[in-house]
Order: sequence, then structure tokens, then C-alpha cells
Amino acid sequence: MTVLALSGSRWVTIRQHRRALWWALALAAVALAVMVASRLWSDAAVAALREAGCAADSTERSCYQAERDYFDSQWLARNLLGYASIGMLILPGVLGAFVAGPMLARELESGTHRLAWTQSVSPARWLAAKIAVPAALSLVVVTLLSLVFHWSWSTGPANDYPTYWYEPMMFVSYGTVPMARALLGLGLGTLAGLLVRRTVIAMGVTALAVGTALAVLAELRPGFWPVQTLTGGEGPPVSTAWRLDWGMLTASGERVLWEDCLAAPSVNVEQCMADRGGVVGFTDFHPASHYWPLQLVESGICVALAALAVLAAFRVLRARHP
Repeated sequence: MTVLALSGSRWVTIRQHRRALWWALALAAVALAVMVASRLWSDAAVAALREAGCAADSTERSCYQAERDYFDSQWLARNLLGYASIGMLILPGVLGAFVAGPMLARELESGTHRLAWTQSVSPARWLAAKIAVPAALSLVVVTLLSLVFHWSWSTGPANDYPTYWYEPMMFVSYGTVPMARALLGLGLGTLAGLLVRRTVIAMGVTALAVGTALAVLAELRPGFWPVQTLTGGEGPPVSTAWRLDWGMLTASGERVLWEDCLAAPSVNVEQCMADRGGVVGFTDFHPASHYWPLQLVESGICVALAALAVLAAFRVLRARHP
């Protein structure tokens, strides 16, 4: 009986919002098509250049047009992937706003939730169904989007117009972080919908809360895992390592940062640091091997915050509808 009642609540939720869910699936299909098109377009450009008997760095006049067509195609492929990364960036806010507004606040505002509660469905089960449906759908769809994004990004235009794993748009577009961010958006949206109970206002509050939370996490991201410090030399290449800071160390071990010498642009930065006592250079960075630790730590924080938001939502529901 319990399982049937819970399944019934989920079925009702899907029926109520089937149009929005179909639109969500359609948008996800468009995003997948864009990412697949980016990869195929890039592969086609490589094949066309190879068929012309040219290379990307060829200096022969006969290859001029083939090279130009190649780089134009790769630039287009990169732009397509950039649009997809923007979608992955704003996805948590969109999901949260949908849950807060149409799924929860609208029912509480109009009073239609009382009908469900009179059909042997408790408020807690009603809320659980409202959360479970978008959460399950989001996990499946976002996981698929993340995998396809990585497949599309890892080759092709990244070779000629590189984007790196630590860039904000890239970091949140594949791995475990996209799913965790989606859950955070859903959790904050659930809490906002129950607290505000006004559709449009709840959507706005959710978008603001999700945006603020994710901006704070992005700002704190470099500290989620201990950085490595390299002394001497020029530091690791930016293609593999996330450089956080650099400068010079004095004889006593104090740091002279490069920012300290930017007040006068005409002054040579390295000479300025040396004049301040710097004797050897240093670079703080995250190597590529830190990608997964950073991903997992941020994902854990997002999931924990989402769980706290959902727990708070159930407490609010219990307090208002004992």
C-alpha cells in the first residue's frame, strides 16, 4: 500500500507537469545535438584537411584555403561547445527555479495541494514525490549531458583553440560536479518554494540563492585541495596545470607576489620582485592529477548543502502542516 501510494504521487506529479518535462527533455536533446555536432564538425574538418594533403601548420601556398577552412570549422565547433558549457553553467538555477515555482509554490499559492492531501497522501509523501521526480530525471539527463560534453570537448577544437580543465566553464560541465550542482539547485528550489509560496517570487529567490551559492563555491574552489608549490624554473605549462599564484621568495622565505609589482606597468615585474629581495621564483598550482580530488570535494559540498536544504524543507512543511 505504501509503495503504491508513493508511486501514485509520482505518477500524479509527472502528469501535472508532463508538458514542462517534455520541454526539458527536448532542450536536453537540443543540447546533446549541439555537442555531437561540435565533435562531428571538428572531425570533418580534420578529415578535409588530411584529404587536401595539408597540415594545420603548413606554409605551402596551395594549402592556404584548406587551412583557412579548417580553422574556421574548428572555431565554429569550439563556439558550439561554448554555448553548451553556458547551458551547463546555468542549469542548476533553471532546475531550482522550476521546482520552486511551477512545482511547489504554484500549488501552495492556488491551494491545489489540499486535494492530494485528502487522497490518503500525507504532506511528507507529497513533497517527497515532488522532489523525487525532478531529481531522478535530472541525474539521468545531466549525467548523459556531462559524458557527451567530455567526449566532444576532449578532442577536436581543443587542439587548436584550447580550453583547459580548470576553467570555470569547463570544470562545471563534466565530471561529478554537474550532477551535484543540479541536486543543489533542486534542494534550494524546494526550500524556497515552501518558504515563499509565491510562484514568480520563489523562482527569483531560487535563482539568486543558487547563483550566490555556486559563485561562492567557485571562489573557494582553489582551496578545496592542497596546492603544490614549485620553486625555480618557469612553472608547469598552463595546458596541464592550474596556476594560482607566482612570484619570488626572499632569502628568509617571504613571498613577493607578482601583483605587488603591477602598480607601475612600465617596470619589469621580475626585476621589481628582485629589487624587493626576491632570489628564486615560485609557482602555486594544481596539477592535472588534482582534477578528481577537486571535483569530488566540491561535489560532496554541493550534495551536503542540498541534503540540508531538503531537510529544512521537510521541517518547514511539518511546522506549517503538522
